[in-house]
Amino acid sequence: MLMKRFGLQRTSLRCRSRLEGYRAFSCTFSTLYPLSSILCLATLSVAITAPAQAPAQPQAQKPDQANPAGTISVTSRLVVLDVVVLDRKGKPVTNLNRSQFTITEDKAPQTIRNFDPPSAHAMPAAGEADLVHSVMDLPKIGQAPVDILVLDEVDTPFHQLAYARQMLQKYLKAQPGVLPIPTLFVAAGYTRVMVLHDYTQSRADLLESVQKHTADLDFTQIVNTLNGGAGGSDNGLVKTLGAMSQIAQSVAGIPGRKNVIWVGAGYNKAYDLMNMSERDHDKVLDAIKQVTNRMLQARVTLYIIDPAGPMRADTPTDETIDPSNVSTSGGDIGDFGDNLGMNTFANNTGGRVITVRNDLDAQVAQVTQEGAEYYTLAYVPTGESDAAQPFRKIKVTVDAPSLRVVTRQGYFTIDNPVSQVALAPKAKQANDVKYDLMSAARTTMAYTGLHTDARRSKRGYTVQVNANDLKFAEQPGGSRLAEVTILAVCYNAKGKETAQHASEMREELAASDVIKPDSQVSFAFPMTVPPFTQRVRFVVRDAATGAIGAANANP
Repeated sequence: MLMKRFGLQRTSLRCRSRLEGYRAFSCTFSTLYPLSSILCLATLSVAITAPAQAPAQPQAQKPDQANPAGTISVTSRLVVLDVVVLDRKGKPVTNLNRSQFTITEDKAPQTIRNFDPPSAHAMPAAGEADLVHSVMDLPKIGQAPVDILVLDEVDTPFHQLAYARQMLQKYLKAQPGVLPIPTLFVAAGYTRVMVLHDYTQSRADLLESVQKHTADLDFTQIVNTLNGGAGGSDNGLVKTLGAMSQIAQSVAGIPGRKNVIWVGAGYNKAYDLMNMSERDHDKVLDAIKQVTNRMLQARVTLYIIDPAGPMRADTPTDETIDPSNVSTSGGDIGDFGDNLGMNTFANNTGGRVITVRNDLDAQVAQVTQEGAEYYTLAYVPTGESDAAQPFRKIKVTVDAPSLRVVTRQGYFTIDNPVSQVALAPKAKQANDVKYDLMSAARTTMAYTGLHTDARRSKRGYTVQVNANDLKFAEQPGGSRLAEVTILAVCYNAKGKETAQHASEMREELAASDVIKPDSQVSFAFPMTVPPFTQRVRFVVRDAATGAIGAANANP
């Protein structure tokens, strides 16, 4: 039980289910969406309008409903930065203090409100840390970082994938039996994002996953490569954006830094926005902004390790990129300019691209070390002119000129609302809502934006969500209302979908109800499970924030 494993127990929260708030809608999502639907990410706002701030509480509590110590009001625009400082040899420097750092946003000095040295993110003492074998064990490590190894099977030619897997095996064999950082291993395949192994510190388990995995490739990509083509999927941009968005959403509820180590070429075509129609140009840029902000808000740092070997003409190397000094190519689109090279995602999240190297295993080891030895700085922006400057550029410096500071380049200010679910009985759901729900349903990745559990009941299932993860809106009379969309997808023994059920639900709290840290909201979800169903996947989406949780249940 996910909620129980996270140390959350059910409490007697006085919630009143409103049957009139229950609405079912037809849910026939036969495919994951092509370019036009992926680009609907442009209409989907991220969960919190401020960049990478602390998770929002359901509401501003009244004096007799005080927030737990350390929480931050949803009205705060706290910008959180994970900062790596390197010496001349590229080694992390870990002994700096708050007074040695300076932050500017759009050249305006900022006041550092919170400061954590690298020691604040250390793993627990040996003997406790080696118990991480799944996402449910992550609360044991507190604010320590996690690594996410992504094998890119969309855009990487299959012969380079073989080399990449060999180097991953070589890297893992050089590690201790108990990995110092919990690691999730996934493959971004042609049809879906697949979990090859849940979060673990077991080197042996990850090695076994590498050896057993069969790549999810595009046949036309293989033929193109055999005929002398460069390789890579024709819609690599679309699929890569979708995969990055999924990963960011899945880790949103995990505290601390997430180091996404993307092993593969990434989409390698020069997408020239000048050759697109104005409408497609704007859609692509908006989608990029949304995906970028999702990654930043989830505290994701992206490292791209390209196994291609010889440098491609359109790809900078790690020797030529200084992420702290990359110029902004256009005031409203950050570093992207009119070329959608994947390296811009790495730069904007504080990571980098590593290529023209034949020691991929050593590079994975280096970035995992960097990702564990970082400072966390936070500030509340002094400027209020978000509309005038859609991309806010951040620069962090230290008082030692010989040191290099690596952090994210800035953030996009986005004021469009989160796509709301339609509560009318036969209302049509927005494509972006469907895409997010089905993306989460068609993977086994744990989604942590809403800590969710599901269990069998007499009429179907009971779906439980941590009350503090939901956004409750104040209602006339002092009550508070939360709205969620719940999707259930049934799978048979071969992993084929046998049924889909979806509905919108509301839960209302009285003004006197107190939401405690371990409070849960239960949603009754009546449904009929088809014969031969082996697994039911539940996905819950907060209608106000877009945050997503998922849980698997027995039929």
